[in-house]
Amino acid sequence: MTYLDKAPSMDVRLSLLETLRVVTDGKIFVETERARLTRLLAKIKEDEGKVAEAADILQQLQVETLGSMDKKEKTDFILEQMRLLLGKQDYIRMQMVSKKINPRYFDKADDEEIQVRAAPPAWSRPRRFG
Repeated sequence: MTYLDKAPSMDVRLSLLETLRVVTDGKIFVETERARLTRLLAKIKEDEGKVAEAADILQQLQVETLGSMDKKEKTDFILEQMRLLLGKQDYIRMQMVSKKINPRYFDKADDEEIQVRAAPPAWSRPRRFG
């Protein structure tokens, strides 16, 4: 994974990233690394303007089942999934993903950044008509 930053071009970086994802697929002892690689790939796709593709990539991974990842990183990953689903305007799936996080986690979370990311922005709140 350390060679990803040293890749000479984006094509080489993407090729190495995909190879590492294939190699780590199904291996329990590197499941956290695979999740990080998947998130990096989604970030690259989002930077290219392919939000829907980035959301689909992150949805392939069920991070809540990973035993070796700590709670803070899992929560951050799920919040990232929710953010991309909002960008894709897939509100139903976003609501289903939001149920994977216990709201009480934010009450006792030490990290203020994760609490800020979890707060819904004003523009995303549903409006009532009628």
